[in-house]
Formats: sequence, C-alpha cells, structure tokens
Amino acid sequence: MTTLKFYILTLLTFCSLSLLAQNGPAIINDSDGFTNVRSGPGTNYEVIDTLFNEDFFYFKFDDNSDWTKVTAWKGRQIEGFIHKSRIQEVKNLDNNSLKEIILKVLDRQRVLADNFRAAWKAKDSLAYRTTIRELENYSDTKYDPILQVIPKYFCSTNDIEIIDKFFATMWADQGSANEMPSFSIGDCFICNPDLVMKRLEKIMDNEQKILILNHIEWGLMNHFDVDEDGSSDDKEFNRLIERINKERKKASP
Repeated sequence: MTTLKFYILTLLTFCSLSLLAQNGPAIINDSDGFTNVRSGPGTNYEVIDTLFNEDFFYFKFDDNSDWTKVTAWKGRQIEGFIHKSRIQEVKNLDNNSLKEIILKVLDRQRVLADNFRAAWKAKDSLAYRTTIRELENYSDTKYDPILQVIPKYFCSTNDIEIIDKFFATMWADQGSANEMPSFSIGDCFICNPDLVMKRLEKIMDNEQKILILNHIEWGLMNHFDVDEDGSSDDKEFNRLIERINKERKKASP
C-alpha cells in the first residue's frame, strides 16, 4: 500500500495553546449560544471576537476577578476575556454529554480524513488543497482538544464504542504527523490494556492493527521515562511493551 505523505498541521495548535492557558479544553455555558470575547476583564471593554457553542478554548482563572482570560484558535489565535460563569470545562461534563461530543468529533475527523485521502488518490489538486485545509483546521480546533479528554472518559467508563471509533479515526487519519492521538490511546491502554487489546483483536486488517499498535507504543514511550534508545527500567512500561510486541508479531506477515 502506498503511504501518504504526512500532511503538516499548522504550527500553532491547541497543544501549545493549552500550555499558555493551562485549563481546558472548555466550551461556553450560555443559553444564547454564544459569548463575546472582550479585550479586558469587564463589559466596558470592546468585543474583539465571539465564542460559539461548539468552539473549544482554554482558560486561566484569576481568583481576584469574575473575568477569565481565554485563548482560542479559529484560524488565528484569539486571546481575550469572558465572564467565569460562561465557562464549562469539557472534562467535567456528565458522561452522556461528553460521549456525545467525543463521538461527534471523531466521526467528523474521520470523514474529513477520508475526503483528504480520496482527493489524494484521485490526484485532484483542487480537492486536495480544499480537503487538507479543512482537515488541518478541524484537527487544530476540534480533534486535538477532544483527544485530551478521551482517556479520562474511557478510563472511567470502559466505553468500547469510543475505542472502536478512535481506532477507525486513527486509521482514516494515518497520513497525519500529529502525535496527540498516540498520547491519547497510550493513556487509554495504560488504564485498561485488556479491554483495548480485546477491541484491537476485532480488527481483521493487520496493517490497521499494526498502525494502532505503533500509536500505542509511541504513547507509552511518551508517558513513561524512556531512554532515547527506547529502553526503560520501569516494570510497568516493559510489561505493556511486551504485550504490544507479541500482538505486533502475530499481526506481521
């Protein structure tokens, strides 16, 4: 199978934004469906942008103010202030609401990745440019943020539907150089390796299985204290890697 050339994600991603704003991802909590972002902490400051229901953002609380500085990415970096009451951190949603958001993002990411691959295979340059822009933008603004909350949700629910969808999305998005899916699936594997392996065994395509195993391995190497040569004295890391290697060997031709 011909390997897709890695598509390049925009340099400023939510991964770096989260380091700046620390908390999140979050969505707005506003019955109007939108919240104004202001240049300063108060209604007397000008409106510089708007956050809508499905926009993810990051924030940092100031205990001395009812207003919070937020950072978002909407094709460009947005920094401003919204009222604390308008903030709903995604990880604190109830499980049903969180699952709905996760599935919606995974499904959309998979569709966009499929569209990109179809344009690439068809050698349609116009469709290629359009689909890669759509995929990069969605990865930055939706997929990367939700990858940060998938492990917490999965580890508390053991929801196999989420893992199956995640596997399918990683396979569709195999041309990406983004490492965040690896980190996310690695954390899921750490908390419940037996369940993740059982779902992996359901995949009949060995190439897909090996790709996901490689994602998990890279996620484990990121999570544990691993030397540059990939070795570690951590017993848990070595135990998990041994399982990965055994499964990879079975899947290899």
